[in-house]
Amino acid sequence: MKRLLMLFLFIIGAVAGSVLAAPVIEVDDAVYSVTIQVESLIAHTFTLSNAGDELLVISDVVPSCGCTTATLETYELEPGQSVELPITIDTTGFSGLVLRVIDVFSNDPVTPISTLTINIDAPEPVALTPTELAQSDFLRLFYVLIDVRTPSEFESGHLFGSVNIPVSEFQENLEAWTPHLPKDVPLIVYCKRGARSATAAQILFNAGFSFVVDLLGGIDEWIATYGDGYLFDPF
Repeated sequence: MKRLLMLFLFIIGAVAGSVLAAPVIEVDDAVYSVTIQVESLIAHTFTLSNAGDELLVISDVVPSCGCTTATLETYELEPGQSVELPITIDTTGFSGLVLRVIDVFSNDPVTPISTLTINIDAPEPVALTPTELAQSDFLRLFYVLIDVRTPSEFESGHLFGSVNIPVSEFQENLEAWTPHLPKDVPLIVYCKRGARSATAAQILFNAGFSFVVDLLGGIDEWIATYGDGYLFDPF
């Protein structure tokens, strides 16, 4: 009977010893929280350690999404050894509180899956509103675009925002137009190829309009370069 008791105690001790002699994974600060102001790449390093008595084997490191990268220099830790787990997260498109996790799989019999957590507090998206422009700033941007071709040419297609004043009006009826044209902003004139606009620009300049601009090449060169961009074609 005594021998049986001794054998029983020996088996219990052996089993207890085998349980105690095991790898134990530990993580320093398994939860990392960060606040960002703009979209960016954030980086953090977790430290994994073997607090047990046997070799710790890390079989896999699985991030929760493709925006998180994580690699290890070694996947085997002797008792007492540690390894750094650097992670990088692309926060593009993040808003509000965003949670990312990384699962670390190992041969720890008690904790075969260790979960690392990253809490990211990102700014909420700002609602877009129309841009405001002060009157003084608008004046600095203001110009008058004048198409000096004939009315029929103008109707067949012209640059958006342009007004039609045929060059003949400047040649024969300039006095009627000068009171209506500003002298403190650019007057941009154009025609089909550039000949008529050059004539109109010279007439306006001689009449005291110092901010006259001749659009070289006319609408033909515009179409050759930009196609139908900014063109109004009623047909």
